[in-house]
Amino acid sequence: MKIERVEAIPFRIPLKKASRWGAHGKRDAQDHVLIRIYADGLVGTAEAPARPTIYGETQRSIVHIVRDVLGPMLVGRDALDREGYQAALAAIPWNPTAKAALDTALHDVAAQGLGVSLARLLGGTVKPVDVSWMLSLNFDNDEEFVQEAVSIRDQYGIQAFKIKAGADPEGDIQRLRMLRETLGDKALLFIDANQLYTPDVAIRTINAMAQYGLAMAEEPVAIGLGAYRKKVADATSVPILADDSVFSLTDVRRELQDGAIGVMGIKIARTGMYESTRIVHMAEGYGMPCWIGSQGVSGVGAVASAHFAAAFRAVTYPADLSTPLKQEDDLLARPIDIRDGKLHVLDAPGIGAEVDPEKLARYRLDW
Repeated sequence: MKIERVEAIPFRIPLKKASRWGAHGKRDAQDHVLIRIYADGLVGTAEAPARPTIYGETQRSIVHIVRDVLGPMLVGRDALDREGYQAALAAIPWNPTAKAALDTALHDVAAQGLGVSLARLLGGTVKPVDVSWMLSLNFDNDEEFVQEAVSIRDQYGIQAFKIKAGADPEGDIQRLRMLRETLGDKALLFIDANQLYTPDVAIRTINAMAQYGLAMAEEPVAIGLGAYRKKVADATSVPILADDSVFSLTDVRRELQDGAIGVMGIKIARTGMYESTRIVHMAEGYGMPCWIGSQGVSGVGAVASAHFAAAFRAVTYPADLSTPLKQEDDLLARPIDIRDGKLHVLDAPGIGAEVDPEKLARYRLDW
């Protein structure tokens, strides 16, 4: 399967409501890049999200590096030669979401060419994937915050909720308590503090939340604190979920050896299919369960991540793949299918993320 051409198409889809997280993260639209790879009459599709406050990549930098550097490096290569093209991409440092999208699109090409779904290519099978809903820091009051969760549960059957936290520890405890009292014991609740707690505050806050059935705490303290991260993990019974601390396979090895985490976070948007597969296997070797994050991708990225989540038994937590429901529209020709708390994908060759040409024409940005 010879790679003939690579496309990077920026697009912008408004969100129904602005999203806020951490100290600086805020967005009101999906300013992402659609990646397409053409090989032997097939088209592989993927998505690269621009997150300058996390990876330093902007929409324009992703388009540039793919169009002018990484894409030309792939042309003429065999789409099935994963080791070969990974070695080529490694010659250019960083640019994680650009590389991840290229790798995912190449896996889409490979799966189509072999006549199997992406999940089957990865060694698993297509099945519905449990999903969670992120409750962002964009509410006017706590009652509105809780009502959003109730509405999502009733409309989509979602029973898992990721709660953005960190800036207001006492308020974080109160909101978790309110959610538990309203949603009942069936709901899976976890927080994402985006590294904003100090170690002592993290220990105190997480332990206070434990009485309300907190399932896990994502990156409660700064990832550069070394032994203090282990101190937090040892001082609470709630598993620590790794995210910002596991950007690469090297990071994963360090975190597993340090014993500072209890759940491995994997985001296809930053490590693609190839590297994410190596991460899930390494985590499984340590007996550690995995959770699939999304980096807030649209339908294209969510469908790809769902195939990955379905393929591996070590992925045991609901995946963070409901962001497309927060958008005003999507690029997919077939709307994303979330019902009964699960994301359903087609058992068809490749990823099955067919893009509607009219929608792409409407939302693409031509520079």
